[in-house]
Amino acid sequence: MTNGIKANQVQERALIKFLLGNRTLVNFMSILMLIYAIWAIIEVITNATGATWWAPETGIPAADIFGDPDRTQNINNGWVIGSGAVFGTIGTMIQYFYRAAPYVDASMQATAALIISAVKEEQIQESAEKLAEEIVAEAEEAAEAEEAAEEIVAEAEEEAAEEEESEAGTETEETVEGGPKKKF
Repeated sequence: MTNGIKANQVQERALIKFLLGNRTLVNFMSILMLIYAIWAIIEVITNATGATWWAPETGIPAADIFGDPDRTQNINNGWVIGSGAVFGTIGTMIQYFYRAAPYVDASMQATAALIISAVKEEQIQESAEKLAEEIVAEAEEAAEAEEAAEEIVAEAEEEAAEEEESEAGTETEETVEGGPKKKF
């Protein structure tokens, strides 16, 4: 199974290489195909209207088929109609690929670049939002830590003040046998 797929890919690449390598020849052939398709359209119209002035006559005269000499129409040949349709389609496609494909390709590349830049802008916006959220979270944590440190310092100061008061009270009032004596 895989050998068939690989062979098909190689064949497709060979056709693309031929089309790209022989641009002048293929472009000329596609113009001939379009001319043939236009001739086939005109032939079909002239056969349907009965105009026999357009050479070569590819249709079968209706008078021969139906036995009515008053009919001037010709019955269209299916090979002319079919080959004109195929050559017209292929010639148009080749002309499109050679003439319009570079513009379409450039347009697709520009569109892809716009999409990629929009995605990158969204990613940049998202990363900036994440960075801002991280900065705000760090600031909040720092503020909470500062508040906690202030509370601890305030509690330590209160405890120190209470200890000083209790120590100051005991140092200043020592009792001696005769009464209180003050120390300085």
